[in-house]
Amino acid sequence: MSTDDLLTKFDEMVKRFKQEFNEIIEGERAKMKAEVEAYNAEKQKMKPFEVSDDDIIDLNVGGQKLTTTRSTLCQVEGSLLASMFSGRWEDGLKRDKDGAIFFDFDPQYFVIILGYLRARKIATPENPVPVPKVPEEQAKHFNDLVQYLGLNEEIVPKAEISPSENFNLHSDGVIVKEGGKVACHNVSSIRHDYVLGENVHQHGIVNLKLKLESLKDNEWMFVGIMKDDVIPVSPTNNTSCKWPGSYGWVLGSDGGRVYKNGSWTTDNTLKQLSKQGDTVELILDCDAGKLSLHLPTGHQFHIVIPKFKTWKLNIDLVYENNKIRIMDG
Repeated sequence: MSTDDLLTKFDEMVKRFKQEFNEIIEGERAKMKAEVEAYNAEKQKMKPFEVSDDDIIDLNVGGQKLTTTRSTLCQVEGSLLASMFSGRWEDGLKRDKDGAIFFDFDPQYFVIILGYLRARKIATPENPVPVPKVPEEQAKHFNDLVQYLGLNEEIVPKAEISPSENFNLHSDGVIVKEGGKVACHNVSSIRHDYVLGENVHQHGIVNLKLKLESLKDNEWMFVGIMKDDVIPVSPTNNTSCKWPGSYGWVLGSDGGRVYKNGSWTTDNTLKQLSKQGDTVELILDCDAGKLSLHLPTGHQFHIVIPKFKTWKLNIDLVYENNKIRIMDG
């Protein structure tokens, strides 16, 4: 084979190689372009919607139509509802034929949860939203849905403790009777004397029922709690409602005071609400840092207290023969 033939054959090989190389490059370029387009499409799909807290959200919960706002559903950070309605996954939510977002939940339980979330938006530390209550036979199904939605720490009620409480430490103007169940003011003059509960409360919810067995002219009696670690060993002042670490309310027609850490403010709505013979409830939520007063009239009052402290029942009596009883159960 001549030199010219070899050169011609080499030129053809180079030409064919360039053509195949260009075909490979074009194929890889097309493949890369398709992958980039697919990535951008997926990225665009995952891009959050433009959302507002005021957005109206239509729901279909097990066939029942409900309407609420985005802010109501998203207010509990970390919950499934907050994630679903953040805007990130809006396009992927299941909808009914009318466009409402569909939840295959039992509506009777979801309505309770939605009602709680609505009330939570306007609650304050002084007036917190009450924990939802359902009949005992429905509690498991309700709590299962609450847990599924990631709201169990927010909604599931903590167990209440109703301890067998007794009166214990007291000033010399108080007599404790009936095995510690009754405290009676035994001073003829008008003066402050204290009596404290025996138990120390640090965790959970404690429900203390107190009967105002004798309340002279329905005038004045303090009921509340006291931080156990600051109770004076030898008090020089028997006015326990004013001790640092004291929280509670003065009941009666001459009351109307709210004590927080030994200092008081006036709340005239308290006056005239309590009388001799009433049974009042003190509900101490140690972990949440809340103290509540429930009166037979239906009125409720709330105080924010320090969390994770130790507490004792604290009663301050003023008038002769005023008497208070601890009601167990």
